[in-house]
Amino acid sequence: MGGNITLNCSMRNRYEVAWYHLRSEELVLLISAEKDVTRKKLLTTHNLNNTRLNITADSLITTVSFTISGVSESDSGLYFCGTKSDTPQMHFDKPIRLEHQYTGNIFQFSHHIFTNLSLNSSVSVDDGVTVTERVLMFSGVGLAAFVFFLATVVAAEIIYHQGQQKGWTEAKRASRMSRKSAK
Repeated sequence: MGGNITLNCSMRNRYEVAWYHLRSEELVLLISAEKDVTRKKLLTTHNLNNTRLNITADSLITTVSFTISGVSESDSGLYFCGTKSDTPQMHFDKPIRLEHQYTGNIFQFSHHIFTNLSLNSSVSVDDGVTVTERVLMFSGVGLAAFVFFLATVVAAEIIYHQGQQKGWTEAKRASRMSRKSAK
């Protein structure tokens, strides 16, 4: 409690990075940065709290470190590092859970990275997230798929009805032409 914690993210072959915090069903963009034109400097483009949040990179900007100063209970939750390359999609590393534990009269924070590697003694291996967190992470994907499906159905209906209307108009015109030529 009150100390600093640093979370790392790989930015190899990427030019933009962002850190998100998921807590109590709310996903918040905390900080974002991008490489400058020369691709040798990392420039912060958004920072929710300049006094507590900081982002730094190694000399080649292949690893980015996100630091939270003065850690408090409200900092617990899942953290996601998102990176972008030349495509519009953002790529996310595995989530990192930051949680506080009460032992005796001391609050301690630990973070779990969801991977098969243990980085140091304060990082423990965990292979999953809670059901609520899993639902929150993937509900956006399901919603996007549903909206895409619904938009496709609506567009198909519009095209079908416009084609049908055009067909009726052409049929009426052809009928009038055939009556005129019969006379």
